Amino acid sequence: MFHEGHYIHLLFRVFDRFIRLLHKHPPTNRAITVACLALFSIGLAVFQRQMQRPALAEAEMITLQTYDGHTLPIVQLGIASTHDATFTADSTRLTITPKQSSGQGEWNTLTVPRGCTYSAALTDGSLVRLNAGSSLRFPSVFAADKREVYVEGEAYFEAQGNANRLFTIHSGQADIIVLGTAFNVNTYDRHIRVSLVKGEVMVNVEGKMTPLKPGLAAAIDKQSGQVSVTPFEENIVLAWLDGLQIYVATPLRDICNALERMYNIRIHIDDPKLLDVHYSVIVNRQRPIQNFLDDLKATRKVNSVFDSKGELHLNFQ
Repeated sequence: MFHEGHYIHLLFRVFDRFIRLLHKHPPTNRAITVACLALFSIGLAVFQRQMQRPALAEAEMITLQTYDGHTLPIVQLGIASTHDATFTADSTRLTITPKQSSGQGEWNTLTVPRGCTYSAALTDGSLVRLNAGSSLRFPSVFAADKREVYVEGEAYFEAQGNANRLFTIHSGQADIIVLGTAFNVNTYDRHIRVSLVKGEVMVNVEGKMTPLKPGLAAAIDKQSGQVSVTPFEENIVLAWLDGLQIYVATPLRDICNALERMYNIRIHIDDPKLLDVHYSVIVNRQRPIQNFLDDLKATRKVNSVFDSKGELHLNFQ
């Protein structure tokens, strides 16, 4: 969907905003300005270096649980069949083919564990791309008057339009109602985030409907149900579709939570002072986590060590 040039451009946009801020609020110490400029140069070099390093293979254990309780590893699935649908899987996508045009289909669950991503082509032609640590519950056949699925984690939807059969995504406290659109749903943390790329959606929280236009995102607090709508950076929110995670002045703890899903490891922040550290970085899932750790050590003086269980620990030098 995006090219590496988009992310270079984004890095320069962040830098441009920083320069504007410096002009508006000049630092009292010239050394601070020089250090920040140097950090930007390092960041650009690090990004270019990461994009040039070879990719590493990752183990996968994506599974499909059918309505009758059978759990099938996708890597071994090939083609499987139930009484109402045929499931065809390859290395990147599960395709569901109905044996009838509509009706009361049985429910199935596609689970994508930490460390990998996967896609599903639903029976109406809609495409769902699932991020690491996510699941999609869907019927083998959609009903004649509605289309419904359930998602946990993060997913990007390209939903086929059908005014006679609304497409509804259930994501915890929020329901997303669409006619035909492309959008991202993220339920990882204490907020459910719906980011609309194109089309039109309505976010339903306890009967209160919030419309979204392209370029806007709704954040729903899982505890209070409060909804806030703000613009979002498409290149950042959708970077995971290209195997990247982009963070701009993000708490290190939030970055580590995402890296745990991306690399399927446990990360412990042992030094409490690190909890308040904010960090800007571009992480490529096809590169080893050691790249990120090397950069973190070089720019923030953070040491890392793996214990005997393979779990990662972070501390200040």
